[in-house]
Amino acid sequence: MKRQCRIFCVVFFIVTMGWVLFPENEVNAYRDGRWNQSYSTGLKLYATHCAACHGKNGEGGIGLPLNLQSFLSVAPSGYIRKTIFYGRLPRQMIAYGPILKKAEIEAIASFVRGWQVSDYKGLDINRVAGSVSNGKLLFDGMCIGCHGLNGLGGPQVGGGHVTNAIAGYPGPSLNNQGFLKSATDGYIKATLMSGRVGTPMGSYLKGKQGFVELREQEINDLVAYIRSWEKQDGGPRDHWRSE
Repeated sequence: MKRQCRIFCVVFFIVTMGWVLFPENEVNAYRDGRWNQSYSTGLKLYATHCAACHGKNGEGGIGLPLNLQSFLSVAPSGYIRKTIFYGRLPRQMIAYGPILKKAEIEAIASFVRGWQVSDYKGLDINRVAGSVSNGKLLFDGMCIGCHGLNGLGGPQVGGGHVTNAIAGYPGPSLNNQGFLKSATDGYIKATLMSGRVGTPMGSYLKGKQGFVELREQEINDLVAYIRSWEKQDGGPRDHWRSE
């Protein structure tokens, strides 16, 4: 009995000291086994390169909010890495591929992923079969109010900058090569189906009681239209094409 009591006291001491020594995000990372060299490096790199736009805790600002479970739970493993690599030019999000090493980009992605507490529910598919022409009709009827004509972003936010997404500013540009190179069809589809809680982006899948309810095939058509904007160029290629 005494031995069990001593073991309990030791475990209680370790857990208690973790809460005292580490800030909230770091404690979560420690609990989840993410407190390692890559995560620690990512924390420092995020503070240097990302926090000014995306917020110290990923709450958003000039850049999109990243600390959203509705985002992290549908973003595949390579999306954050590729986004850092390609950036979102001509928006303020520069391409860090020529600036940061592969390991540094992965470290930032590990830090951002540390905010995720919801299980992954994205769709791991490379391409969806949809009608580009019908997708255009749907996009022009429902999406241009936030994402702009031809998906170039809301005019109030300079072609895609989101000054305060939660306050209801228009959405970012989808007709952006950095986005299209980073996002899988499954990621775009899952976002349309589930929406982005904490932003004006609602759910569009029939049965989710969104403002507009679409059948899954109609969502596929929207994805096909958005994907049609991607250009096949000879620019730099990231390290995570299969993710």
